[in-house]
Amino acid sequence: MSRIHYFNPGHETAVLLGTQNYTAPTNVRKMQKDLALLPVWYAEEDDFVYLEDSKATPPFFSHLPKDLHPAPIPVTKAMLAKNAPYLSPMDAAPWGLSPHSLHLFEQLRDKAKVRLSVPTWKEDYFRLTGRQTAAECLEKIQALLPDLPIPVAPRFCTKIREVERYMILCNAPFVLKTPYSSSGRGLLWVEKRKPDTKTKNWIEGAFNKQGMISIESGLDKVQDFAMEFYSDGQGTVRYEGLSVFNTEERGSYTGNILEEQSTMLSRITRFTGEETYSRIQEAVCAVLQEVYGSTYAGCIGVDMLVYRQKDGSFAIHPCIEINMRYTMGMVALRLFQQYVAPGAVGDYRVSYEKEAGEALEKHRLMSETYPLRLANGRIQEGYLSLCPVTKETHYRAYLLLM
Repeated sequence: MSRIHYFNPGHETAVLLGTQNYTAPTNVRKMQKDLALLPVWYAEEDDFVYLEDSKATPPFFSHLPKDLHPAPIPVTKAMLAKNAPYLSPMDAAPWGLSPHSLHLFEQLRDKAKVRLSVPTWKEDYFRLTGRQTAAECLEKIQALLPDLPIPVAPRFCTKIREVERYMILCNAPFVLKTPYSSSGRGLLWVEKRKPDTKTKNWIEGAFNKQGMISIESGLDKVQDFAMEFYSDGQGTVRYEGLSVFNTEERGSYTGNILEEQSTMLSRITRFTGEETYSRIQEAVCAVLQEVYGSTYAGCIGVDMLVYRQKDGSFAIHPCIEINMRYTMGMVALRLFQQYVAPGAVGDYRVSYEKEAGEALEKHRLMSETYPLRLANGRIQEGYLSLCPVTKETHYRAYLLLM
């Protein structure tokens, strides 16, 4: 059955709020508006992508090379209503499940009179979206791999004195996180073993908004990566592939590497060996199957880390974060599979420019500096913006192959 996709980043805070009516923070709304078309690049051929505003879409598609035109169809509410009698039944497919995103699809179904199947919100989704479930999964993975050096699960605190006690007993630096956040948001690094005024203010603010925070010792990072999975909701979780990504110094996502899976795998296994990677993959898949497999249908991304231990050897943290949604890693996987020429190497990036017009200026400069070159309808090298870029754009999603 066809799906209708909808890009709603930062849905974790909508899950926390738990209501059908939700207004995302300004920066998240900007990202949602600027990258609304992103699902056309990972959706299936006969799928649709729901847009609240489609003005920039026709000129964007008209500038794409003829051989590089994604098949999924962008649609608005008016377009759906006009064509409702001719459309086959569809499944709703938001980037992330939340009461708000499902309510949006219910309204779309009722107002446009389309045959649209919308998932029912389950209370289990609230629990499964939070970091507490990721911590529980980490402990289950440890139990399956007792001989591997796996960091202890983060501690969840509801009082500032609990945080201070953890800092006294454990080694700095520390990473503090809010339970409902992702992609480097809701995160604070603390270098010292005693919180200063700024840190205390952050903690109090987090307590006021979410009731608790997690704390763990920071690791000596060598490489971020993630394993991407798909749960069918019927008890089976399958491994989809590896994604290697980059972050800013303190954790905010910046982009994914685009290359063959075998080459990407060697980036990880050169530190830990193939057997360790395979064992972790199997253990994580088994735990996801137990915890998510019969409850949730959709993509799951598990963020991991190669890190340097005190003795200089390398190890893998197998479960830093679990993203119960589509992920940028899954987008990168699909982009490489469907649009990148064999042997080509590059990056899939998401960037942010604060000033209006700056993103457009950089887009034009990169278009001139890195002209797009195709081989048999696939990208060999060059720059390609995946979404329209206008004077109002702040966020860009693009490919750069060199």
